[in-house]
Amino acid sequence: MSSPKNNYEGLGFGERLRECRESAGMSVDQAARDIKAPPRYVLALEREDWSAFSAKVYAQGIVRRMARILRYPDADGLVADCGREWDIAHGSGARAWHREISGSHGNRRVTVITPRRFGVIASAGLGLVITIFLTARLVAFTVPPELIVRSPADRSAFGTSIVPVAGSTEKESSLTVNGRELTLDERGGFNESIELPPGSVSLHFTSRNRFGKTQTVVRNIFVRQ
Repeated sequence: MSSPKNNYEGLGFGERLRECRESAGMSVDQAARDIKAPPRYVLALEREDWSAFSAKVYAQGIVRRMARILRYPDADGLVADCGREWDIAHGSGARAWHREISGSHGNRRVTVITPRRFGVIASAGLGLVITIFLTARLVAFTVPPELIVRSPADRSAFGTSIVPVAGSTEKESSLTVNGRELTLDERGGFNESIELPPGSVSLHFTSRNRFGKTQTVVRNIFVRQ
């Protein structure tokens, strides 16, 4: 078995462990046999999958055995790095969004999801929801209600004094035509018939929302005698 490399500058914990094993000419199965542990633990350490271990001390114990059989140049430093990685993965003592992990063979910056960070993200999300809600309320306060008149069409003619009127507006608005109130359904739709005098008639449909903003649509029609 050849001697492992001594320079792991810039490599993460799992990368250092894998590099050392490969430099020593050992397979995962061979390393697992030598430390008397299942191969999945060797792979978990190299992949920094801490969910494979029930306790930090157990993971550190396997790391120490790995360091011994691989003749790692700084076994204590590697075990300490294992403990720090475990703490970060489980949010133990983490107070910042990022933490600088300093080992004997280099530094690396990792992103940590901690309860504090989760709280900041949750607060930001709540603030965004409130902002969207207030913006929607402001728009409703400043923008007139939408009003669509499907019937009658502009410049249409009717052979009877009974003229159908239909369309839709915002459901919480009130709607009138030439001052006469129309009934809205639960979706803001309206569909009624009104009696008009013969001749040219201008129908002024006016929708008023609860903030007092109005929208008016005019239909000019002709009613034959």
